[in-house]
Amino acid sequence: MRTLLLLFLLFFLDSCTMPATNAPYNLEQPNETFILPKKLNEVSGLSMIDDSTIVAVQDERSLLFYIDTFTGKVIAQEDFGKNSDYEGITHIEKTFYILKSNGTIVKYHPNKKDKKYHFKHNKNFDFEGLCADVPNKRLLVACKEPGKKKDKEYIIIYAFSLRTKKYQTEPLYKIDKSKIHKKFKPSGIAIHPDGSIYILSSVSQNLLILSDQGPVKTFKNLSLPDKHFHQPEGITFNSYGDLYISNEKRNRKPTLLRFEMNF
Repeated sequence: MRTLLLLFLLFFLDSCTMPATNAPYNLEQPNETFILPKKLNEVSGLSMIDDSTIVAVQDERSLLFYIDTFTGKVIAQEDFGKNSDYEGITHIEKTFYILKSNGTIVKYHPNKKDKKYHFKHNKNFDFEGLCADVPNKRLLVACKEPGKKKDKEYIIIYAFSLRTKKYQTEPLYKIDKSKIHKKFKPSGIAIHPDGSIYILSSVSQNLLILSDQGPVKTFKNLSLPDKHFHQPEGITFNSYGDLYISNEKRNRKPTLLRFEMNF
């Protein structure tokens, strides 16, 4: 039944423009809140394996953590390399792509040798979000801190081509912060089943939603009275459109929040 509802919503979204003040989630009240274990105190990235399993990374250890979406429990761990500052993760089938804060992307497959792809001229850059854009054969990489002074006033998203295995020279999306929030710094990125691009900012506690072509559709404040979002870093979706957001510890406990999509 939920699959039929999702298909109906996708058709509806293609037929009209979403008002700029609306989002298909009640972000004031998660449908479920899971307390994550201490080993995920620094959880920094999420990717949906299937509707029952999320894979997560944290920014201190080279481990993949497999989380049951129904219980929030870690059901398995897998070592993928050397410890470093890992800030994002995505996957395509059985291949994982893990983002380091300097822009390096680690390609990991359990039965193959790892490969690394570097972001050139990465001085003063800081990256904090990664997702797969499968139809366009690319990865989207969110830049928390652009290295170029002229870009400091913009929200920057780069594309990494899965054909050439290289970053595009110029940003894919460049959004003026003055039209969103001057302190917006991306901490996570994911693509909704309808093609919209969701970008988290832990610093300003906001959620930005772009159309699949880039124009801003929605901007939401996450600094809510109930303080569900104490440090939102990871974001992903299941096939029904349910939204999952993870929070790092930040003087509380690490959490995984689930929000059902409103129809």
